[in-house]
Amino acid sequence: MKIAIVTVYDSIINYGSFLQAYAMSKVLELKGHEVYFIRRMQNEEILNRFNELAELQNNPNTGNSIKHALLNKKANFLVSRERNANQKRFRCSLKDWQSIKIISQDEVRKKGIQLIVCGSDEIWNKHNKDIDLNFYSCEWIKDIPKLAYAISSGDSKTSEFLQNPTFFDAVGDFNALLPRDLMTQTLIKDITTINEPIVCDPTILLGRDGFALTDAGKNFGRYLLVYSYYLTKKEKKCIKRYARMNNLKIISPCIYSSIADEVIYTSALDFPALISNAECVYTTTFHGTIFSLMYARRFCCMPRLPKVMNMLKQIDCMNYAIDADFSYEDFHEALNIVVDRDKINRGLINLKTNADKLLNEALVSVNDGTCKTLGNRYKNSNKYYYGFSIRENNIRSNSSSGGLFYELARVVLDERGVVFGACFDEKTRKVIHKSSEEVPIEEMLRSKYVESELGDTYKKIEQYLKQGRKVLFCGTPCQAAGLYNLREQKWNIYEKQLYIIDFLCEGVPSKKIFSAYLRDEERKSRKKIKNINFRSKSYGWNTHCILLNYEDGSKKVRPSFVDSYMHTFIMDLLLNRKSCYECVFRNKKYSDITIGDFWKIKDVDTSCSDNKGVSAVFVNSQNGDFLISCIKQHTYLKELKKEYLYYMEQLLDTSTYEEKRNMFYAAFLNEGYNYAIQKYSTYFLNRKIIDKLKLLKIWTKLEYKRRHEK
Repeated sequence: MKIAIVTVYDSIINYGSFLQAYAMSKVLELKGHEVYFIRRMQNEEILNRFNELAELQNNPNTGNSIKHALLNKKANFLVSRERNANQKRFRCSLKDWQSIKIISQDEVRKKGIQLIVCGSDEIWNKHNKDIDLNFYSCEWIKDIPKLAYAISSGDSKTSEFLQNPTFFDAVGDFNALLPRDLMTQTLIKDITTINEPIVCDPTILLGRDGFALTDAGKNFGRYLLVYSYYLTKKEKKCIKRYARMNNLKIISPCIYSSIADEVIYTSALDFPALISNAECVYTTTFHGTIFSLMYARRFCCMPRLPKVMNMLKQIDCMNYAIDADFSYEDFHEALNIVVDRDKINRGLINLKTNADKLLNEALVSVNDGTCKTLGNRYKNSNKYYYGFSIRENNIRSNSSSGGLFYELARVVLDERGVVFGACFDEKTRKVIHKSSEEVPIEEMLRSKYVESELGDTYKKIEQYLKQGRKVLFCGTPCQAAGLYNLREQKWNIYEKQLYIIDFLCEGVPSKKIFSAYLRDEERKSRKKIKNINFRSKSYGWNTHCILLNYEDGSKKVRPSFVDSYMHTFIMDLLLNRKSCYECVFRNKKYSDITIGDFWKIKDVDTSCSDNKGVSAVFVNSQNGDFLISCIKQHTYLKELKKEYLYYMEQLLDTSTYEEKRNMFYAAFLNEGYNYAIQKYSTYFLNRKIIDKLKLLKIWTKLEYKRRHEK
């Protein structure tokens, strides 16, 4: 077949983009096809585009005239340096492009193209401002079969594409879609209802034997190759120390680095040789990791992006990774690991074999006409609201967000129903699910950042349902899913009596950790804690704040960045149960309503930006519709247009924190709470002196404002 590829082959600052494109073409050529690339823009436009990006990225963007002048001078220098580098990169890229056949959009039909292959790379990433979604979704190509291979939308969620409705039709117009990652797999399933299998990057599909090694790197002697778009001060310090201790040059290809002995601008096709000839490699990139694995070099990786972490997990090579809180010893240990070539090759061959089979099947089915277009089957019947309670009894101020849980609960209570929610039990100092028959509904308000005990809650719910009473339950998404299954399988006759609410959940911290925190706080204060408000609004809704109430009547208010427990949970995401890091209930909802904080309300409705709390509401069922219809009298409630849904959704990927979480728990179990916090948390006391001073300034302003308003 004559095949035309639509992908990013023309990124002059990214070796990986060209190498994945080159690999895709070679794989198809080895299968007997004639392969072309479709040009997005002319060569001179490409250089201008990257020069414009250099100016945008180095814009000082400050109103202070003196500061602006100083930053502007630095920015001009950086832009000038980057423009000069772009000239060198561009000349190298021109040589690379000569190794592939490129045609214009107008030539597609003239050449008799029989199949369009879209991908790989993140060419559907909504967050990349350089991506032309109309071009890369191939919506402009009609009447020619289309196949997407290793396509990626990065970390873009389905809801973010609602502002581009034609994109859904474009995706549905493909005959086959093979995603590179889980997020893209979910996007494709949402649009087509088909759960397509994940495939590997084309560079792995082609394999190391598909790349001809040049002499690049042989004239440098012994060197440490550094391939990263950004390095922290700590990374630079460790790289320099390791290179000095081992008599290695530091070589940075394509990307300027202040610590490099040499910054080289060369062909992307030289990159495999630069990896192969290196003594060792430090990288933070996806393709830097892939080529280090393929050529079995000693390497150390900082997986800042989930795709890098997933790659290492697939090959079972997490021992080469370091996290953000690494020490030089961690860095040194990772770089000095003896490479297990057989293990790595087995992993890569497994990925390659599975992907090659799927690609062959897709090519055959498209070629013989048995593979029809998948179709746009996207449906979203859910409704979305935002708002807050407008009752006069301080419900909004006493709630963590906008007080809508209280209003939903009142619907059931006003009909003599029963509400179940999480409460802080002062006697046991645990969070326990209780009913409105046991405690006032006000005790269920506010978030409790610790695992709650259900006990015999489900049995009690069944008893109330059998009595003919309505029941409303609020819990975590996994707890809601369990109750949903009971309602569907055993209690279906009570479907209209039982209402299930869950919330946007980051995970559930361990009770053991929480108990250790309480003991530590009481030891420091020499007071007994009576109860805790994990989300006090003492500093307003926008500032996470914790309020400790002591048995002697005294109180302590502080922002979460000063509190070891709250900061480590919210910011470091280290305290959760292990299952929370791969939670299947975070995106697929089994509740009637999901509630949470609408943190990005100012991007949708500035009239609600009063720092008092706004609730986000996801209505997932007819039961949810009924509840919402009953609360409008006592709430400010507005329906959210679906194209703004991504402002309200929870954009959270906790999978990259799991490894560090495991180390935190190991330290906690072996050495205790304080040791684990000091080693792994980024809260106030673990910061550098300059950071502490900045945070103290913020805290002082917050406290002054609180006392002044009081």
